[in-house]
This record gives sequence, structure tokens and C-alpha cells, in this order.
Amino acid sequence: MSISLYDLLKRDIKKMLVGIGHNGQGNIHPLIIKEVEGYVIKLVLEETKFNYLLASKMLGISRSTLYRKIDSLGISVDKNQDHSNTL
Repeated sequence: MSISLYDLLKRDIKKMLVGIGHNGQGNIHPLIIKEVEGYVIKLVLEETKFNYLLASKMLGISRSTLYRKIDSLGISVDKNQDHSNTL
């Protein structure tokens, strides 16, 4: 039985909300979007073996936008690191 993306996000975002709520932080939308977007970009980069052109096509964004997002989200792109346990 497969679980939907909605159910996965619902479960994980609920956990994030509890943590954010206890810290008294507001403005949770950008925090969640940043977290999810960074995760997706990192997964796609790893899946494409850091082929930025292919990754940008998969994500539906330009390569320059991909570079900008990597920089603004602080995504580590160490191509030699084993990423299998970091996600």
C-alpha cells in the first residue's frame, strides 16, 4: 500500500508545526516552503548525479534559477559525499 504525498507532508508538517509553535516563531509558510523546496532540490540533484541542466529540467526551472535557489537555500552540493543517509 502506497502513501500519498499529501499524507506524507501532512504527517511531517504537523511535526514541524509543533516545533515551531513551541519556539513562538510566526510566519511559518516561508519556513515550510524553504524546507520542502530545499529537500526536493537536493533529492533531484542527487538523482541526476549533480547534472545541473538535467536537474533544472526535472524541476521545471532554468539553470540560473537552480543555482540561485541552491545559494539562497544554503544547499550543500558536495558531489563526493555519500548522501544516502542525510535525507
